[in-house]
Amino acid sequence: MTTAKKTPAKKETVKKTAVKAAAKTVKAAKPAAKKAAVKAPKTTAKVAVKKAADKKSTEKKPAVKKAAVKKVAYTESVSNAAKILFELRAQKLQLIDLRGISETADFMIIATCESEAQMQAILTELSKTFKHQGLPHRTEYKPGINMRWAVFDAGFDLMVQLFEESKRKELAFDKLYSDAKVTDLDEKNFVKKATKKAKADDELI
Repeated sequence: MTTAKKTPAKKETVKKTAVKAAAKTVKAAKPAAKKAAVKAPKTTAKVAVKKAADKKSTEKKPAVKKAAVKKVAYTESVSNAAKILFELRAQKLQLIDLRGISETADFMIIATCESEAQMQAILTELSKTFKHQGLPHRTEYKPGINMRWAVFDAGFDLMVQLFEESKRKELAFDKLYSDAKVTDLDEKNFVKKATKKAKADDELI
């Protein structure tokens, strides 16, 4: 029994068919690979952006430094006198630093009074407070002759000069001691404002 041999024509046909099938497979695989290659960078970029956003959100923001408020320290005599002057509605309070300039006192407070009665009330309250605290003091004032100027002397620590407006302008103590440091005093540094509750309680009494 003789076996039939394949002809060269058949072999060539089989070979061409195999080559075509392989080409189709390669062609079909190429778009998928290309698509995957395009997608990969996009996915990586998104991840990178997300990580950066997460890192930024978790980072603590640097604290903003607030400007330091310098609190001025006053002597006991200056604080006591200024508090009384503000509470009794004296006006235009100025503190003159006489240290190293005059031997009269370390500090001088000058203030304006609207009337002689107000001046008397301030001197009386100053005397009471300084006497109660055992601090040295004396006054220079003669009531009944329309005085426009009075002095409260608390020794070497402090002197308080009270004027009516015209007399204060005439003497110009702030200009007389032009070499000294002159500070405008602020009421809020010496007198605590009453709270709304405290005011309401006062009104009910």
